[in-house]
Amino acid sequence: MNDTFFGRLGDVITNPGRLMDNVGARPAWWQAGLAIFLVMIVFSYMVLPISAPEQVEMMRNSRLSSMIPEDVYQQQYEDALNMPQNQRIIQSVSSGFFTWVSVLVFGFILGFFARMSGGKGTMRQALGVVSWGAMPVFLVSSLVKLPLILATESVFKVAIGPAALLPNADPGSTLYQILMVYGDLFTWWGLILLIIGFERVFNMARSVAAVSVLLPWAVLTLIPLGIQIFLS
Repeated sequence: MNDTFFGRLGDVITNPGRLMDNVGARPAWWQAGLAIFLVMIVFSYMVLPISAPEQVEMMRNSRLSSMIPEDVYQQQYEDALNMPQNQRIIQSVSSGFFTWVSVLVFGFILGFFARMSGGKGTMRQALGVVSWGAMPVFLVSSLVKLPLILATESVFKVAIGPAALLPNADPGSTLYQILMVYGDLFTWWGLILLIIGFERVFNMARSVAAVSVLLPWAVLTLIPLGIQIFLS
């Protein structure tokens, strides 16, 4: 069996069962993590001139607007439009680093839940399952969304899922934010890979694996989503 990085990358699409069997035998979590780290650096660098000013605009329309003077917003907007090259690089590298860290933390959390649910795998295997399962969420998603973001000149209005059915919706609206978080097709692709991975690698029933994956994910995403909705 040709168990290489690019072979696994192909199996993310064509044969997730074989992918996770290979991950169980050889987690190689750092390979997937390094790929995500590098892709997120490039993605962040490319979209920062769009995302930074757009983020300031969304803040201006949020509940925080009454707390910050207009001249401060104007200065933040100008700084976002004219971001120095070194700051752009630093923010891009930071984005890649924190994305990788978040994947690893999520791996430990899901590994803990899987072990508590009777799973027989190791934490290294859990990191492998989550790292390779995150490939659609970060690597594939970035490659698909990047040209759309550059074409539309908007990060928050590019959606691959039910949110795309609301093309004129306010990106700060509660419904739009919920659909972006819980309806993204790349996210669900990744979650399905995780369920398959814990089922096969940790020798769990599929229903138990699903609960061990979906429950922590739902809780962890609900917290920042709730804060974002409250501030919008």
